[in-house]
Amino acid sequence: MHKQMMVVIPGNQKNHVCEIFGYSTRGIPGLEVVGLGGKGKSIKEKFIYFNKRYKIPIPPRRFVLCVDDQLLLTSKEGLYRWLELPFLIMYWSMAGVVPIENLSNCLCSGTLSATGHVETLETETFMTGEVRELVENGYNVIAKSGESKLFENIIPLEEIIRAPLLI
Repeated sequence: MHKQMMVVIPGNQKNHVCEIFGYSTRGIPGLEVVGLGGKGKSIKEKFIYFNKRYKIPIPPRRFVLCVDDQLLLTSKEGLYRWLELPFLIMYWSMAGVVPIENLSNCLCSGTLSATGHVETLETETFMTGEVRELVENGYNVIAKSGESKLFENIIPLEEIIRAPLLI
């Protein structure tokens, strides 16, 4: 099984859009985050923590989540954290935890705290430049349901990820 989606990373002057992808195999069970160097370990451990804390059943498969973007590797601002929510949605989708199959035409951004609090971008920040173009070309935005009046193609975050996360 494989998935891909687009992620919006906030910037000072303009947003940066990058692609993430992932796959699962019947290899040695576990989770890998590739493309972030040591920064990927904190994301991986946070997801494992959520799975254990909230007793989320994950099938015994090998899951690999990847990003290939130099900006995230070289940034000292912690921009990689905006990949947390999209990676979690992708991971849980491949594991059959969340009810969404096709992510290839989806756009998402968000961070997660260890307590399960979800932070997403403000809509005004989100809808600029390349992001606006993707939305106009039919990409679905995964966002909080309160944002639905601003987007035609919205997938409410609350319908994808139910409790225990605080959306």
